[in-house]
Amino acid sequence: MKIYILFLLICLFQINKVDAQTSKSFWKFADKGEYEKIEKKLIKESDELDGNAVLNYLWGLYYVENSFKYNLDSSYLHLQEAKLNWENANEQTHALWVKSYVHIDSISYWLNRVEKIAFEESMSSFKVSDFNDYIKKYPEATYIPRAIELKDSLSFEIAKEEHSYKSYQEFIKNHPEAKQRDLAQEQYEILVYHSKTKDADEHALNRFLLEHPNNKFKSKVEGQIYELRTENKSKSDYLNFIRDYPNSSKIDAAITHLWYSSDNKDSIFINYPTWKSISYYQSLTLAEKHTIYPIIQDGKVSFMNNKGEVVLNDEFLKAKKIYNCNGVQTPYIEAEKESGYGVIDRKGKVLIPFEYESISFLPEGLAVVKKQGKYGIYALNEEQWIPCMYDQIMQISNRLFGVRIKNRWGIISADGVQKFPVEAGQLIKIAENTLLIMKKGRWNYFSEDAIFNEQINTADSVFKYESYKSLEDQWFSLKEEGKWAVYSPNGEKWTDNYDLIKDAPYKQGWLTQNDTLWQLLNYDNKLKIDSLLLPVVKEQGVISRWKGKWQAYSWSGDSLGNYVADTIAFDGNTIVASKGGIDHLYFKNGGDLLLKSYTNWHIQKIQRDSTEEIFIGAKSKRYKKFALLNEKGNQIMTSQFTDLTVTPNGFVIAKYGNWYYLYTTKGKRFFQEGYSNIYYEGETFVLKKNGKYGLYIPKTNQKIAPQFDSKLIKSTIKKDGVPQWLGSKKGKKGLFSFTDHSTAKFYYEAIILFDSTSVFIREDNMWKLLDIEKNDIALVCDNYKIKSSEDGFTWILYQKNEQYGAYSIKYGNVIYPEFLSIQNIGSREEPLFLAKQFIKQAKLYILLYINEQGNVVYQSFLNESEFNLVDCY
Repeated sequence: MKIYILFLLICLFQINKVDAQTSKSFWKFADKGEYEKIEKKLIKESDELDGNAVLNYLWGLYYVENSFKYNLDSSYLHLQEAKLNWENANEQTHALWVKSYVHIDSISYWLNRVEKIAFEESMSSFKVSDFNDYIKKYPEATYIPRAIELKDSLSFEIAKEEHSYKSYQEFIKNHPEAKQRDLAQEQYEILVYHSKTKDADEHALNRFLLEHPNNKFKSKVEGQIYELRTENKSKSDYLNFIRDYPNSSKIDAAITHLWYSSDNKDSIFINYPTWKSISYYQSLTLAEKHTIYPIIQDGKVSFMNNKGEVVLNDEFLKAKKIYNCNGVQTPYIEAEKESGYGVIDRKGKVLIPFEYESISFLPEGLAVVKKQGKYGIYALNEEQWIPCMYDQIMQISNRLFGVRIKNRWGIISADGVQKFPVEAGQLIKIAENTLLIMKKGRWNYFSEDAIFNEQINTADSVFKYESYKSLEDQWFSLKEEGKWAVYSPNGEKWTDNYDLIKDAPYKQGWLTQNDTLWQLLNYDNKLKIDSLLLPVVKEQGVISRWKGKWQAYSWSGDSLGNYVADTIAFDGNTIVASKGGIDHLYFKNGGDLLLKSYTNWHIQKIQRDSTEEIFIGAKSKRYKKFALLNEKGNQIMTSQFTDLTVTPNGFVIAKYGNWYYLYTTKGKRFFQEGYSNIYYEGETFVLKKNGKYGLYIPKTNQKIAPQFDSKLIKSTIKKDGVPQWLGSKKGKKGLFSFTDHSTAKFYYEAIILFDSTSVFIREDNMWKLLDIEKNDIALVCDNYKIKSSEDGFTWILYQKNEQYGAYSIKYGNVIYPEFLSIQNIGSREEPLFLAKQFIKQAKLYILLYINEQGNVVYQSFLNESEFNLVDCY
C-alpha cells in the first residue's frame, strides 16, 4: 500500500509542479498512512479532473488499491474516463501525461485488472445476479464470454433442478444465445405438452407396461406411446422417443423415419449402430452413389445400372420423364402403374402406394400427393399424414402446413389439427420462423411457435397492417396508418415509423424517408447518414444535394465533403465536381486537381509497392491535344497527342502524328518504333502496323513485331515444355513459340483450341483432332461439338457422312459414326452413352447403351410407343 501511495504522490508532484518542501510533506503523509490527506489532495485537484487522464487514472488506482476506500465501480469509471481522455488528447498532451507515468498501456492494464478482480468476486459468490451485474458493468471485458457461459450454465442448472416447462421457458427467454438453449427448448416442448394434457396418458401407458410386461397388448401399447410421442412429427420428437424408449418395438420405425428425413443419412448409421434395419439402408445409401436408368423390358419400364444389369423390374407403365435424360441419382424413384403414381426405393420397397394422380417431393422425407383432384401429405415409408382434401398445400415448417380450400387459406399441423381457420386470403413465409397472414385485406405476423401452440389471436381486429415488403436477409417491413417500419426475421419491431423504407444497395442497411428527406440506417438501427435529399447511391457511397451544395458520403457514414458545383459524381474512389463545364477532381488521399484547362480526361491509379500513383490523361482545351498529368496537375507529357491512355500496369499509349507509341509514366518513349494501333489486353500489348499484328509482354520483356494476320492467342498447349501461341499468316493458321515465331510454318485453314495437348485443325475440308506433342491425328470428321455436362464430363460428338459418333477424352473413338443421335445420360464418374438408330421400313428403334470404353452394356429394339417411354428428346 505504501508503494502505491508513493506512486500517487509522485504523479501528483508531476501534475502540479509542487516544490520540494511540499513533496516532502506528501512523503510524510504516506509514511504515516494518512490517506485522508492524500484524498484531500486529489479532491483539491478535482477542478482539473475533466479531460485529465492523469487525475482520473490516480482516482481509479486510489479506489482499487486503497482498502479503506475500495470501490471497483468508481475505480472502473475513472479508468474508463482516463482512457477516453487519452484517446481524445493530442500527442503533446500524451507526452506531458507520460512524464506523470501515465500511458494508454498502464490505463489498459488497470482496466483489465479491475475487470479481473470483479470477475473473481463474481466467481466467489457464484450467483446468477452477480454474473448479470458483471456483464452489465463490464461489457467489454475479456472475461465476458466466460461470465456469460457461467451465467448460462448456472441458470440452466437452476432450470434443470426445477425441471418444469416454466423454468425452461424462463431460461430460453433470458438466455436466447446460450449453448443450452436447444436442450432447454427441447425439454420445454416435452414438459409443456405433458403439463397441459393433464391426463397423464403416457404415464398411464408406461405404468401398464411396467405392471404387465408380458401382456399380449404390449406391442399395441408401445405403438400408442409412439404415436403420442411423435404426434408433432418433428425430428426432436423421434430423437427423444429413441432416447426414452430404447427397448420399444417401435424403435426401428423411429430410426427409419429419421433416416428418411435426414440430409446426412450416414450420421444415422453412426448414431444407431444396433438399428435392426441398418444393413438394408446402408445398401440403399451405397446404391444411391450409382445412377440407374429406365429401359424397356417386355413392353414395361424397368431400371438398369451402368453395367447393363436390371436392378428393378416391377411392371411399371412409365417412369418420371427426367429420368430418361439423366437417370436416377436419388434414393427414391417415382413411377406409374395401372393403379396410379407411387414411390419406391432402389430395392423396390413401396414408400408411397401406387394410387395417386401426382406426387411432389418436399424436404425431410415428405411429399404432396394428389387424389381425385385434392391434395394431402404423405410421409415416406409411413403413412398419409394429411388426407387428400385440400385444393392446395404448402409447407410452412416440418410441423405446419398451409392449406387452401377454394380461395381461402388455413394452417394445420402435420397430424391434421387446425391451427388457423381456413379464412385467410394469403399466407407468406417471410422468414424462417415468421409467417405473414392476410385477412380481409389486412396483414399481421405470427411466429411459427405461436401458431403451432395455438397462442395467437385470429380476430379481425389484430390484422392491422395495410401492406408489407420483403427486405434482404429475411427482414421485412409493415405499413400501419400510412407509415412503414422494419421488423426483424423473428418479428421484433426494429425501427421507427417512416413514409418509405427500402433496402440500401450493397447490404448497407435501409434507406428511410420522411417527407422529402432520406436517411441511411444500418442493421443495428443506427443512423449512418442524415438529411439526404433525392440521394443517388453508388458502389462507392451516396450523393445528395442540400442547401445549395452537393454532399458525398461513404457507406460507413463518413462525409466525403461538401461541394459547390453543378453536378458531382464518383469516378472510382475519386469525386468529380463539375461547374460551368470545368471539372474538379477530389482524390481519396486528400489531394485535388482543378482541370480548368482540360477536358476528355481519364484517371488511372497505379500501385507501386506500397504507394499509389495517380495519372490523368486529359485533352487541352487550347491545343486540342492530350497531355499526361500527375495528380497535382503538372504535365509529364505535354499537349501534343491526338490520343492518350494510361494502362493499369503503368504504361502510356499515346498517338503522335499518325503513329501510336508506348511510353513510361515518366514520359520516356519505351519503343522508338510507332504503330498504327496499340491496345492493352490482359497484361499484354497488342501491336498493329500495316494491317499486321504483333505483341509485347512487359512481364517477360518479350516482343514480336507485327507480322501476323490477326491477334495472337496464348494457348494452354505446351510442346516440349514450351508454351504455344496461335497465329495466322497468309490466310493460314498455326502454332508457334516465341523462340521460333519467325521460322514457324502455318498450314491450316482454321485452328480451334481443345485442351492442353490437342487442337482441332481444318484441313482438306475436314476437321481433324491433332495431338500436338505426338504430332498425331486422333480423329477426322465433317463436324463436331464439344459436350460438357454440369458435373464436368467432356466428350466429343462428331459427325461423318451424316452419321454421329462419340470420342472419349480418355479412351478415344468409342462409338463409330453409325447413329442418328448420341447423348451422354450418365455422370462424370460413370458416363453412359445412349446411341439411337432407326429402321424406317420396320419402324423400329435400336437403342444401344454404351460405356466410356465403347462396350455395349444393353440394347433395345423398340416400337414407337415403347420408344416414347424412354426417349429423352
